[in-house]
Amino acid sequence: MRGERVVPGLLARTGVRMRTTAVAIVALALALATAGIIVVVLLEQSLDTTITDSARSTGRQVAIQIAREGARDLSASEVASTGDTEAVTQVLDRNGAAIASDPAIAGRPAVTSARPGPGREMVETLSLGLNNDDYEYRVVSRGVSGPGGLFTVISARSLEPVTEASTRLTVLLTTISAPLLAISGLAVYRAVGSALRPVERMRRTVAEISTRDLTARVGLPPGRDEVHRLATTLNGMLGRLASAQAAQRRFVADASHELRSPLSTISTALDVATQHPETISHEELIPVVTRETARLRELVDDLLVLARTDDTTDRPSSTEVDLDDIVRAEAERVRAGSPIEIEVRAGPAKVRGSEAQLRRAVRNLVDNARDHAQGRIRVASTVSGEFARIEVSDDGPGVPAGDRERVFERFVRLDASRQRQHGGTGLGLAIVAGIAARHGGSARYADVGDERYPGAHFVIELPAIELPLGEPED
Repeated sequence: MRGERVVPGLLARTGVRMRTTAVAIVALALALATAGIIVVVLLEQSLDTTITDSARSTGRQVAIQIAREGARDLSASEVASTGDTEAVTQVLDRNGAAIASDPAIAGRPAVTSARPGPGREMVETLSLGLNNDDYEYRVVSRGVSGPGGLFTVISARSLEPVTEASTRLTVLLTTISAPLLAISGLAVYRAVGSALRPVERMRRTVAEISTRDLTARVGLPPGRDEVHRLATTLNGMLGRLASAQAAQRRFVADASHELRSPLSTISTALDVATQHPETISHEELIPVVTRETARLRELVDDLLVLARTDDTTDRPSSTEVDLDDIVRAEAERVRAGSPIEIEVRAGPAKVRGSEAQLRRAVRNLVDNARDHAQGRIRVASTVSGEFARIEVSDDGPGVPAGDRERVFERFVRLDASRQRQHGGTGLGLAIVAGIAARHGGSARYADVGDERYPGAHFVIELPAIELPLGEPED
């Protein structure tokens, strides 16, 4: 078990370059070993077949002669093969006695006990012990019927050439494989190093980028391979980080500005009341502090909501929410506290999400319309295709075309003086966009050209839940 943990540990401490080279060498070594084994086995089979055929051919020639003339006048020279122990021939009578033998085995008994019938053949691999060696022989025994009775012709061929040839080939392949593996390993090592060189340059570039300056980008290597796509991805990530950092800095600066204003008002009022009590009474101080404290509380609440919508790890609850119920409730709330005429078109629309957050988004749009309307607003919920829609329109001045995307940014007020005409924090529409995005949808400004509601027209689109069949519409 300990050894099993050591090997992965050693591999983890080596670089990608070394690991890739090692894997390539091992794979090539296995491939060469497999190919070498196949070649050696095929060579052995080929040589073995050749030797067997040679022994069979020699025995057949002697058998043909015996079948014609018998074995009475058969001499040793007629059965001799090569004159050495690599190929020997022997003829036995029906009793198994040698009546003719190769000079290399003259005087020796039968080299095999095989006695095939006439016309039959037996092939064996035996160690004959000739010249005190242990080499095996391929022995082919053939039964022959000729003048004088039954005979057995034995032809043997040494398998030493097969062993020597396979040994030489194995040594040759091993000798060739060593430098081939070394050359291949060096080539893979250099090739991997060349492929990783752009990655190393990208690493150095990214390591030099500080959080204070995210404008640097990694160089794009030539080609359209994985390294090029990695560089493109890194540049995209750096771009998103730079954009997020810039947005965060703007947010902090705007939040500081917004928080400073009510705090300064409260601080100034308290200082005046303390140092010059004759100029301002407690009855006059309390409304000022109360108003600015309420503004400060509203701003902090909005900042907390924005922080929650920015947190991607805090997913909203996934419950069924009836948007038409929210639309009716928000319309009744505004109708009860405002003389503005409110038209409600609440069609059935269900989504999944946080009811509290969705209610906050609709409330922000309705309050925004109420603050800018001349005399009427309209709130509607519908389902269009796969999306549920909430639409809020008013008959106010509307939003200039160039500002219709910008109004969803944080602390954006379209009046240059940034006056709080309606007591807003400049975060209402940003909260709407954040809540919509967090629920898989979007918020946008739409230009519908409605004569009755020529002002602003805001739309929230969210993935809808399919309504049950037969559900009535209002």
